[in-house]
Amino acid sequence: MGKTVGVVLAGGKGERFGTVPPKQFVFIRDKMVIEYTIENLKKAKGIDEIYLTVNPKYLGLGKELAERYTEITKIIEGGRTRTESIYNSALAIEPGVEKVIFTDAVRPFVPSYVFEDFLRLLDKYKVVKFCSRIVDYLAFTENSQFIKKIENRENWRLCKAPVGYQAKLLREITTIPREEILKFESDLEVILSKFPDVKIYAYESSEFNFKITYKEDLQLAKILLNYRPESW
Repeated sequence: MGKTVGVVLAGGKGERFGTVPPKQFVFIRDKMVIEYTIENLKKAKGIDEIYLTVNPKYLGLGKELAERYTEITKIIEGGRTRTESIYNSALAIEPGVEKVIFTDAVRPFVPSYVFEDFLRLLDKYKVVKFCSRIVDYLAFTENSQFIKKIENRENWRLCKAPVGYQAKLLREITTIPREEILKFESDLEVILSKFPDVKIYAYESSEFNFKITYKEDLQLAKILLNYRPESW
């Protein structure tokens, strides 16, 4: 049976967050934000190895983390965009790997069982994506100012990390020229454009999947992590 890898995407520059180092390396209590994410992956049954895809300026911090967490077997240089970081990670996947799950370093609240569910679903589907139902109104605006239409939210989903891939498909993605990859805002757009026959399974969850993006988010994360149960 092939190996399974969890990839933590930590290539962000912290531009919206406004700190140096970026938000994934900011401390909450005695750990960096990225460490909570690593530990959630580490607890998941079936994850054999963890790769870190890191902003080139902070490869040293990535290496320090690899010294503390023996599950981390590779440090990969992040790309200019999230999609390019996934592409760089795909290039680093070794022949014996069968399944790969990508998650964001700044999503420390994804529980381990979600990663376990992804691994099971990847037995059947080539791509699995975390999705949430939209519970509020979804509006189409003109010039981002005036509401012109209320959409039927039933068929819409809010997509977030993590995303899981069968490694075979990732290897096919690496045959696409890098210049082509950079044209796409998200990895799912690459699949929809280049592999239209591949079904992307929408893993629906109401699980709290909070991304630390702004400084205010860090304050909320501190409160939540202080009350997070050990079994999470």
